[in-house]
Amino acid sequence: MAYKSMKRSLGRRRGARKKAPRAPLILIGAAVLILMGIIWFYIGSGFYSALLEHERKRSGLDARQDRFEGEYKPLGNSQSAIFPPKYPIVTRSHNLDADSLAMCDRALWHTLETTAIVLPDGDTFIHTGDIDDLWLRDSAAQVHPLLVPFGDDGGSLVESDSRLARVVSGLIKRTAMYIRHDPYANAFRIDDSYVFSAEQKKIGRHDLISTWNYELDSACYYIRMVYYFYKSLPDHPVLRNPSVREAVEIMIDLWIAEQDHESDQYPTGPLFDCKNCGKPYRYPGLARDGKGTKVKKVGLTWSGFRPSDDECKYGYLVPANMFAVVVLGYVEELAPKLWNNNDLTTKARALRLEIDQGIQEHAIVDHPKYGKVYAYEVNGMGDYLLMDDANVPSLMSIPYIGYNYVSEIYANTRRFILSTDNPTYQKGRNYDTGEIEGYGSPHMSQAIKNNIWPMSLAIQALSSDDVKEKLRLVQKLTSATGGTGWMHESFDVSNPKKFTRSWFCWADSLYAELVMSLTKACPSNKYHVMKWNDPKTLPGGKYAA
Repeated sequence: MAYKSMKRSLGRRRGARKKAPRAPLILIGAAVLILMGIIWFYIGSGFYSALLEHERKRSGLDARQDRFEGEYKPLGNSQSAIFPPKYPIVTRSHNLDADSLAMCDRALWHTLETTAIVLPDGDTFIHTGDIDDLWLRDSAAQVHPLLVPFGDDGGSLVESDSRLARVVSGLIKRTAMYIRHDPYANAFRIDDSYVFSAEQKKIGRHDLISTWNYELDSACYYIRMVYYFYKSLPDHPVLRNPSVREAVEIMIDLWIAEQDHESDQYPTGPLFDCKNCGKPYRYPGLARDGKGTKVKKVGLTWSGFRPSDDECKYGYLVPANMFAVVVLGYVEELAPKLWNNNDLTTKARALRLEIDQGIQEHAIVDHPKYGKVYAYEVNGMGDYLLMDDANVPSLMSIPYIGYNYVSEIYANTRRFILSTDNPTYQKGRNYDTGEIEGYGSPHMSQAIKNNIWPMSLAIQALSSDDVKEKLRLVQKLTSATGGTGWMHESFDVSNPKKFTRSWFCWADSLYAELVMSLTKACPSNKYHVMKWNDPKTLPGGKYAA
């Protein structure tokens, strides 16, 4: 409007020339000055915009993020990880019932007492429970409550117990070895004595590899475990073991290659010398002869499978990419302090910014009912999947994993997840729990059609600001064990006695972490380690038997 008014004013002046013969030169001069001012304004504005754009690009951020100005706050060119993290919110002053406290003690030590094998040479092997293989994700999650700083002094259980520190440091060392052995594999055996069939070998299984499903979140859990251990025991020698650093370098190079999965990129170099390395990842059963459904290069990094071990419908699993953004921030802190490796710092930062920009541009969807929500999977070409899966990382777990989310978008997403619009949502009533709602996973839909996963209820609580919601969900979980006193993989919404996996320590650990965030009364009893095969014994802390 200002420009149109200016033109009208100049027109009136031009019409006055007959009455003022000297006016033309003055008016022309004024017009020239005004025109030059307008031109200079636009040039200057363009220059300033270009300067801003340059700064955004220099720091890895695109101007299109301005659509979230005032809400989304990118971490920028430097990363300072928040520790301890905001979630779970710790308010250890609540009185819980005796059943929940007793179950917390059992659940916390279940991994140590039934799945942990301390090996010679500083290694530890931890299997999942009723499957005697080590999943990179599960094993790290199983020991996570030992690393969370729940103590009054801000310390973790491993800080005051050298035996627990030995268990976790051994798992870090063992996991680093497995990643070097094959960075695309997600689960491993304790030794190579198992004889795989020809059909199993066709899907990447051999010697130590139990399953060869490439899952982005597997290495995220490893890096989180290393970082939390560093925060507890920064001078522990395992952190400076070359294999621990190399495993991080391997996975970052792999994530970079998988940003361009469609072009058949794969990581190369002396660290990639495994039997399945040196070629693009292909898994029989995935679409397009094992390559997976088509994706476009947009900054996100590809994953063949979800944390449920089910294949991805679209190759960019959003919660896993969010988790990668978080742990890459951890690497930015670890690399210079532990390994004096500025190149790794720079590489991690650049990758973090690229993935995060991809999330902002491609993983946020306008839902007609809930507004802007985070999609579960996308392909970078406009296709997306709206759902959530109980397995973590999930959309529900966004605050828990530490991602820097937009509050309104997450709130909308959470409302969507806990509604019938989420295809995995269930609501019902049964004798044990009364009315109950939650969500499950397609992974168990054939065994139990209307399934709720205990870990989804635990994550709902662990990511909540509402203490009443957390306490209510503890009660639901405690009463949903089907009389066994343990967490399970899934249960029937109408009958918790119908469940899958009677021995599933990942869910137990999440339950223990939840209860420990609410009360100091857990732990209270002693633990022992299932098998200690290391000739060197170590004294334990106050909870060691």
